[in-house]
Amino acid sequence: MNLKYEVLRYSNLNGYPIEDYNDLKCTCGSSEFELYSDDEEGGAFVTCKSCGAELDIENSKQNIGECFQNGCNCDNGYFNVGVGKAFHQDTNDVRWVYVGAHCSKCSLSGVYVDWKEC
Repeated sequence: MNLKYEVLRYSNLNGYPIEDYNDLKCTCGSSEFELYSDDEEGGAFVTCKSCGAELDIENSKQNIGECFQNGCNCDNGYFNVGVGKAFHQDTNDVRWVYVGAHCSKCSLSGVYVDWKEC
């Protein structure tokens, strides 16, 4: 399954469809990450599998209260990660953020965390 399609599907069901989508890629070239998130506060960051670099998703790490490391049902902890954003009408101001992940081991894709921006 295409991760972008899954994020779009989820965002449509949520009522705030994505208008922008990007697959994450580390500066080292890797696209596999450990994903950490906080569903309560709305925030996420990833750590590169290859070089250990940390990428803060939408500058949301500062919002994380209790950090949770996401894992797949198959016990894999590394994902390809994509970020979709919905905007306020007629602006570039982010309204909703969706963080999707795709497991390269079992091919499960889903939105692991999403949050409303103020």
